[in-house]
Amino acid sequence: MRNAAGGRTPAWPNNDERPELRTLRGRVLRFVLLWFLFGLWIVGLATFIGLWLFSGVCVARSAWSAMQRGSWTEAEPLPVTVQMYLVAMVMYEGFHFVTRESEHLWPAMRRMARYVFLHYPQTSARCSRVHPHGILTCGFSLNGAHHMAFQRAGCRWISAENLFYFPIMRDILHWMEFSSSSKTSMQRIMRTGQNLCLLPGGFEEATLFQRGKHRVYIKKRFGFIKLALQHGYNVYPTYTFGEEYTYHAFPYLQWLRLQLNRFRIPGAIFFGLPLCFFLPRSDVDLITVVGKPLHLPHVEHPSRELVKECHDKYVQALQDLFDTHKGVYAVDPDAKLELF
Repeated sequence: MRNAAGGRTPAWPNNDERPELRTLRGRVLRFVLLWFLFGLWIVGLATFIGLWLFSGVCVARSAWSAMQRGSWTEAEPLPVTVQMYLVAMVMYEGFHFVTRESEHLWPAMRRMARYVFLHYPQTSARCSRVHPHGILTCGFSLNGAHHMAFQRAGCRWISAENLFYFPIMRDILHWMEFSSSSKTSMQRIMRTGQNLCLLPGGFEEATLFQRGKHRVYIKKRFGFIKLALQHGYNVYPTYTFGEEYTYHAFPYLQWLRLQLNRFRIPGAIFFGLPLCFFLPRSDVDLITVVGKPLHLPHVEHPSRELVKECHDKYVQALQDLFDTHKGVYAVDPDAKLELF
């Protein structure tokens, strides 16, 4: 694999050469799961947004025609597709309102996803903050949420809040044991003492993505440290080598794209495989390393000074983790970690 460290040293053999992964069954399973995960992300969201906009235009046009004609009975009728969409949304949101206390888990779906990655090299961790985000969080998803090594960790996987606004996507995320990154959601989980795993970099890290560059957006991310202090959590720095080669991304107009992130709008323009743009490149090996835990005190009302002190320790721990392993797992053994 051209953009991978696999096979360069005995510490990390070329995983793609394993016989069980080169069979037709192994290739099909990997392709189907990858297409499902990333295809739903892109195609599903694009379809829903398209239907939402189309329905809004049709409803506005119907209301305008009713006002012009002076009667709602003479309003221009809505297309059948819009009627079906609106009815489905009412039923769907009604169901979630009635069952809002449920986590809507589906254990069978989790077992199926993890089975596909059963033969992948394992890592060990209980709870972590994962870097980098990348374009579509390949390391976080494939080496974390869907990896057998995390099966017994009992983690809740924290994802962007706006993903839970979309029907079906919300359900699949719940089935996979994901939760929203909203403060309320995280506090509810942390009060139970359950392990959790999140991506502090978020949309900003995706926007900063540049192929071949190790970039982390962390300098202004203090919230997760404050929550960890308030609930007595240990913090594990985690880094995925290879994430920087998963996609090609548009590197220009960075300032403008970062401004879009303030409105929770992704600012990344990208493509992966030529025949299926939303799938990550196949000539990449993703290696996730987990550092030693940063033991934090349990402080119900931490001061800004304490939060900053612990944040500085975390950033240094992440830098040390990167420097320790880059010689073995980075494509470029002399790579530098860029902190934003």
